[in-house]
Amino acid sequence: RRRGDALSREISFIAALDFEDRPAAEVRDSLLEAGYDSVEWTMAHVDELLAPASALACQQDLVTGGESAVEATFRAIDAAAEAGIGVVNVLTGPNLWEEGAVDRDDEEAWAAALGGLERISERGGQAGVEIGLEPCWGTLAHDAATAQRVLDAVDVQVTFDPSHFVMTGDPIPELIERWGERIVHFHLKDAFGRPGMDGEDFIFCMLGEGKVPWPETLAALDRIGYQGPMSVEFEAYRYYEQVLGGDPIAAARLARGQVAALLGEPS
Repeated sequence: RRRGDALSREISFIAALDFEDRPAAEVRDSLLEAGYDSVEWTMAHVDELLAPASALACQQDLVTGGESAVEATFRAIDAAAEAGIGVVNVLTGPNLWEEGAVDRDDEEAWAAALGGLERISERGGQAGVEIGLEPCWGTLAHDAATAQRVLDAVDVQVTFDPSHFVMTGDPIPELIERWGERIVHFHLKDAFGRPGMDGEDFIFCMLGEGKVPWPETLAALDRIGYQGPMSVEFEAYRYYEQVLGGDPIAAARLARGQVAALLGEPS
């Protein structure tokens, strides 16, 4: 993939925000027009997945949601396989930002999450779809140590989002090198703050305004030879609502310019 004379990365955008209320074709066309190479779909469009796509995000709560969460992830894997999408992104749960989630960190919760992930991994293998675990705030696997517990126990890959490691203080470049070939997907997102609740103890902000060490992070990706997609996850919600007026296309265009500057893409 080349833009101009320079070899470039595949840049994707997660079709969340108010994109989730729009038809898939409109979302895809808007993002391609904004300069993206592909779309990372969410479960809002699981029945109408369109190419080009980088991944399908299926962020089920395997602790609180139990069997229904596993079944929903099976559905995502089957849909991704049918659409030719090679990665399904998952979490362990509990998803503390969701209503009804229970804050747990006991061995029964771990058994539920790891058991669910084992079944999901098997289903992914059968379908030819890689399962990318995203270590994420508010879930069992939220920092380097807890993510490593999952990776040591279950044959899943990694969806690496550096913003979550800002809160935990884990060394982002070192983690990238540690997990190396297991990283199958990468989220472009920044953050500032400490562990706690979104909007109270920390915020996700626009690229370069948080604490992610981007030059060192990108250099680490180069060292491990990462050639997969880099997917923008726009969660600067106050800016989105107060400045952009809740316009997801404006958010995508703004983020695409920031990515270009971050990666030093030729104008």
